[in-house]
Amino acid sequence: MTQRTTGWSVTGLTVLALVTLPGQTAAADAQRARPELTFRPVEAPQGVRTAFRTGVLKVRYWTWRRAMNTRLHHNYAMNRIRKAGLGWRSTGNCVDKNRPTCTSLHTVRLGTLLKTIELKRMSGCRLIVTGGTETGHAVGTYSHGNGWKIDLAPSRCLDRYITRKLEPNGKRGDGSQLYVSPEQDLFARESDHWDILFR
Repeated sequence: MTQRTTGWSVTGLTVLALVTLPGQTAAADAQRARPELTFRPVEAPQGVRTAFRTGVLKVRYWTWRRAMNTRLHHNYAMNRIRKAGLGWRSTGNCVDKNRPTCTSLHTVRLGTLLKTIELKRMSGCRLIVTGGTETGHAVGTYSHGNGWKIDLAPSRCLDRYITRKLEPNGKRGDGSQLYVSPEQDLFARESDHWDILFR
């Protein structure tokens, strides 16, 4: 008689149980490959209509507010942006939310992720995420740490789209040129990236 650990997921919650299996020997157990336990993040809330693979954004207002209040695990967010064809870059080649040289998407808002994917679709540009929720950014309500902002690497394609399609909106306190979208999303051109507030 042996004991083995098994697991399953219920709406994003991983449950482990110790199961007793009669009639099996330790040698037989050793011959069997142990099942790999993987993290299964919570899916998008019911009612949020999205098509991640095509980048199409179809969300009603009442579900949009729900999307902006839904936080995501880094692994889930990375999986979605990769499926949508977005890139990711980290100075330190790490994802630790507590290190400023990392690029983490842990606790990023679902709405922020959806709008980033939509920006790729609308612009036709390849987007590379260089900043997320990691420490080291300015604090505040609508901040990186609170999941509202994304940093994107500049490119000729993205620069042209933002400067031609969006309205200039003066300059930020640090001198960065600002552009605003019809949805009031704010794009700031910093020295080496676009600092974008989706709201």
